[in-house]
Amino acid sequence: MIRYFKIRAWYCIVLLAATAPGCGRVQQAEAQRSPLIDKDPVVMKKVVVAFDDTSTMQFVNNQALFTEGWDNLGQPVFWKQIMNLSPDSCIINVASSRTPLQTACYRTWSISTEVQKSCVKGSIRDTFCIPTAEELYVTSGKKEFYEHRKSIPTISKAIKYFNEYGVDPWFAQTILLIESPGKQTAKSSAGANGPFQLMRSVAIKYGLKVNKYVDERSDLKRAAYGASKLIGTICIPKVREMLNSRNIAYNETDLWFRLLVLHAYHAGAGNLNCAINTIKPTEGGQQLITTLWHTECGGFKNESQNYSQIALAAIMNFEEIIHADNDSVFLIQGDRQYELYKNQQMKQEDGIQALTGVLQNYERDLVEGTIPFDYFLKKTRSVRNELTLLTGNPVKPETLPMIYPNDEYHYLAVSKELLRKRKVDDAIQLLRFNIENYPTSAASVDSLATAFRINNNLGLQKKYMTKSSTQ
Repeated sequence: MIRYFKIRAWYCIVLLAATAPGCGRVQQAEAQRSPLIDKDPVVMKKVVVAFDDTSTMQFVNNQALFTEGWDNLGQPVFWKQIMNLSPDSCIINVASSRTPLQTACYRTWSISTEVQKSCVKGSIRDTFCIPTAEELYVTSGKKEFYEHRKSIPTISKAIKYFNEYGVDPWFAQTILLIESPGKQTAKSSAGANGPFQLMRSVAIKYGLKVNKYVDERSDLKRAAYGASKLIGTICIPKVREMLNSRNIAYNETDLWFRLLVLHAYHAGAGNLNCAINTIKPTEGGQQLITTLWHTECGGFKNESQNYSQIALAAIMNFEEIIHADNDSVFLIQGDRQYELYKNQQMKQEDGIQALTGVLQNYERDLVEGTIPFDYFLKKTRSVRNELTLLTGNPVKPETLPMIYPNDEYHYLAVSKELLRKRKVDDAIQLLRFNIENYPTSAASVDSLATAFRINNNLGLQKKYMTKSSTQ
């Protein structure tokens, strides 16, 4: 839908965004559920079903987030929405409270002039009676960055490492959810690298090798060691000092205390102390954290204010994932939905709808990185065959594209998501598969040329650019 805003002598336009082996393992997980109810208040256990394995993993208990009402605060709720929003969309929101006002097409917004942007914001202020003193932010979706389901096995391993190193495993789980979820090697513009986004100087200080031949910040166990040492020897002791000097009582497992330590990890203890000195608190708790969200001092600015908000949002998102199926966690949603379909006797129309949903889930699994392309192809071919039979068509290669997907642009859109997430090899395989089904698809050939350019394969890029121009 396109909405027009008439301001003074011009119009402003904002485009609103709408916004097999696996089955056996699913059954195995169902059978294992009951014995795995863990009453440990710190760590809980879950049966995790992957495409090639079923195992028991451990995660940190975050019940306090809900019992203390952190999940009802506007800022974490906003960031959770951002984490599940496509990067094609953005939310215009009130900066101080992160109150969402309107969802818009991010591309339309990014190519707008400053006058047009000002015009849109002015109209929104009028609509929602927002004072001119209140700043409005435009925040794009981050769904492609926060790969929380994919990060599940990594988190379980990191919890084990932090326990071995004698540091609260809550920090392992939370940092992996916000810094580089699902990515073992991720280098920031500031030079931080690896799953815990350690700076080079910090890594070397705690004994990690970082040189032109090796970078142990990308090794989970070594990175966990470096991060745990930083937290255990610097962050936690410094937060203790800040609170002790003000006679503020605390428990180190309190969520608000952990969030303060998290701020020290991200902004540095000095910048956090500057912000605390500005606040001059007399007690801890949720109020101290929410006050930090509106406090600037030294290097403690907007990004630092957002850090614990994003942490809470990531925890909320993660909790939904790991509790969706009681004591089991299914990394492959396609397998899970396919098993549910097989266990129900559905009429033809319902079965077609259910199998279409299964295929869409396998697409999400591929994009989220929880299955390799070969597994995706194997499972979707099986489901497409079954879907073809339900529609009354013969199972033949020429029939399948008519059933699902029913045009060349469907998998093309999926491949573009893969390219945005730098899953280039998967995108190339999917595009080649799409060309097999739609040999005359110039758009697929053109996208394949782009994929080879990203992959630095200039020879194949030129080949497919030439082919694209002749179609």
